[in-house]
Amino acid sequence: MFSAAAALLAGAAAQPAGAEEETGSGHAVVRPVSGVSPLPADCGEPPIDGYVLNPNAEVLPTVATDPNRPWHLVTVYQQDRWNRYGSNGAVTAVSDDYGKTWRQSDNLPPFSRCNGGTAANGGDYEVTTDNWVTITPSGAAIAASLSLSRTGETTAILVSRSGDGGRTWDAPATLARDDNAQFFNDRPVVTADPYHPGVVYAVWDRVDATDAGWTQPVYLAKSTDDGRTWTTSKVYDFPDNSGVIGTQLVPLADGTLLIGMHHETDTTAATQVIRSTDGGATWSQPTLNVPAPFAVGVRIPDPDNSGDPIRNASLPLLAARPGTGVVSAVWQSQAADGTFHIDYAQSKDAGLTWSSPVRIDKTPVGSAAVPVVAASPNGTVAVTYYDFRNNTADPATLPTDVWAVTCKSNCTQPASWREQHIEGPFDARKVPLTSAGRLVGDYSGLVSVGRSAFTAVYGVATGDSANPVDIHSAIFTG
Repeated sequence: MFSAAAALLAGAAAQPAGAEEETGSGHAVVRPVSGVSPLPADCGEPPIDGYVLNPNAEVLPTVATDPNRPWHLVTVYQQDRWNRYGSNGAVTAVSDDYGKTWRQSDNLPPFSRCNGGTAANGGDYEVTTDNWVTITPSGAAIAASLSLSRTGETTAILVSRSGDGGRTWDAPATLARDDNAQFFNDRPVVTADPYHPGVVYAVWDRVDATDAGWTQPVYLAKSTDDGRTWTTSKVYDFPDNSGVIGTQLVPLADGTLLIGMHHETDTTAATQVIRSTDGGATWSQPTLNVPAPFAVGVRIPDPDNSGDPIRNASLPLLAARPGTGVVSAVWQSQAADGTFHIDYAQSKDAGLTWSSPVRIDKTPVGSAAVPVVAASPNGTVAVTYYDFRNNTADPATLPTDVWAVTCKSNCTQPASWREQHIEGPFDARKVPLTSAGRLVGDYSGLVSVGRSAFTAVYGVATGDSANPVDIHSAIFTG
């Protein structure tokens, strides 16, 4: 496996069978990505009051595919999760068969001390979280991190570049850093522009708290040399006591840039999308603006009323059909009974106008959680999520499944979406407990890998207390 993966990374091996062929009958193909922690046994800080470590727990994966080699994937996920403010380290792995098998990177991006971060290389942080990954048209992988002190007084946005597609990683570049608890950088997302080789974007929000209130503006860093150097600026500001979280930038074929985000004030919330037609220098007012009845952090209702709820920090995500101005947006909505569901809207004019939102999850009872979206070149759209429809009467367990819905056309009609089972059930009461509930996931990974094929990367509880959560992958077709 080592030699085959190395040959593929060097471009010397033949293209593997297409992803549609990998799925066979179209049922999920699940392979473990990780197991026992690969971090050094003696790394990490000792526990302090209110902070609990979950050893060997892998959570919150994202995944990217090479735009010129769709079989080549890179995933990044958190390793050894604390109950607050992230994990001891981030782990990256590479696949050269659409996600059927994986190989851990030779070294890890130095986003924390447990990842090899030092004062000299720019990675001297106690924990890392909110990791994201993208692959540029040249085949370079760029990973992002919110790296911070364990109690959150220092926060920094870092990116690390891998010129060999995720096998080895360079010292990180610092896009932003604050050592004052008045400011909190949060939730970076990094995106390569597939239409402008060498251009890469990173976006995040920063909480700016003052005695008079708070704001949470959008920051953007741009690279024009394939992720080697960056310039950073604040690009979207807000009035006092308002702002956004969960920014994601998506480039379109006509040069338009979109940012999807969750907007909040002290009393309101909304799913929003803004546009730029000048490379990110200026941005429109929201073109999608859907009121939300909840703030980030409102917990998923526990089906058992056990007092052991599911954490809810899922945020809006976008996916564009390659080469077009057709864009899909998904986010969590909340029904009158308090349960959460998956809403969808589509734009056919590069984000200028949007269809009316429709619910697309097929969850028959209870909540659907953690939606992510991807779009294939032929226009198929896929969304994955977790739900608890197979829950039992035993309040000590919470059976949880991973599902996908796909749509080939007329996606603004709920009846156009077809559901398939990806994996489960597993017991969500065995995933890490955080200060905001059980961490099934704030997000997971999903990419298009063929005409109508997708690879999902997500966390599942193992039932093994010594290794409570693994990252799995599945290939499925729409």
